[in-house]
Amino acid sequence: MTEHVGVLGLGAMGGRVAEKVAAAGHDVVGFDPAPQARSRAAAAGTSVVDDAAAVVAGADVIVVSVPKPEHVAELAGGALLCGRPGTVVVDISTIDPATAREAAAGLARQEICYLDAPVLGRPAGCGSWTLVTGGPQDQVARVAPLLESTIAGRVVRIGDVGAGSVVKILNNLMFGAINAVTAEAIHLCSRAGIDPAVFVDAVVDSGAATVSNLFRDIGPRIAEGNHAPVFALDLLAKDNRLAADLASGAGAIAPLTELIGRINDAALALGHGADDTSAVIHAYDEQALR
Repeated sequence: MTEHVGVLGLGAMGGRVAEKVAAAGHDVVGFDPAPQARSRAAAAGTSVVDDAAAVVAGADVIVVSVPKPEHVAELAGGALLCGRPGTVVVDISTIDPATAREAAAGLARQEICYLDAPVLGRPAGCGSWTLVTGGPQDQVARVAPLLESTIAGRVVRIGDVGAGSVVKILNNLMFGAINAVTAEAIHLCSRAGIDPAVFVDAVVDSGAATVSNLFRDIGPRIAEGNHAPVFALDLLAKDNRLAADLASGAGAIAPLTELIGRINDAALALGHGADDTSAVIHAYDEQALR
């Protein structure tokens, strides 16, 4: 069955979504406020328009992929209200559960269903992502075939709206921890007189229990000094702040969350927000954590 799919946000994640869904034979229209993102998407074959409302008006399913909670709130109070009754919004952004619930409540008044379905996976893994999803079971089942035949290996319903966002925030907290400890280990290695590239090469294929897929990715990048953005540090820092807010709201003790936030913020203060998360090594190398 051909679906009419709108994609709001054509960046690293949303651009791939539009391309994959179109390649599967669906009718796809996209929008992004950034001209460069629109141009890249158009070059990849996506039908691009200059207005978010135009994307929404003709869509059966709308995929939202934007950087921050405030962007989701703006869309939920604006362009998404142009959707027809029965439209399903699949929000793959990383946001807080409260914003997800507020978006769902506002759109429900227009008979538009909102699902928070953030991505577990890196941009290049589009097609095999896991989407951890919050929302009504019947609506998750409604969009799962489309998503699993295009961008996702699995669509996993976690619970009600907001539940998917909790899982994603905690997943990215673990990302922040691995990112920081990898940088710290490589920094200490260098200070101890060992070439970081030799350290990474020895460990990465060793079979040691400490080796994760993330270490395989960022370890060599840190050793090489290659911080070209795959996942920007300012976005990870935002996600980890959401984890701190989640812990505070739940009355939970989260000392590692606080420490990871300090490390991220130190690297941001040095001007590395637009670089890859691996650039957190500069917080160590430039002694910004003293």
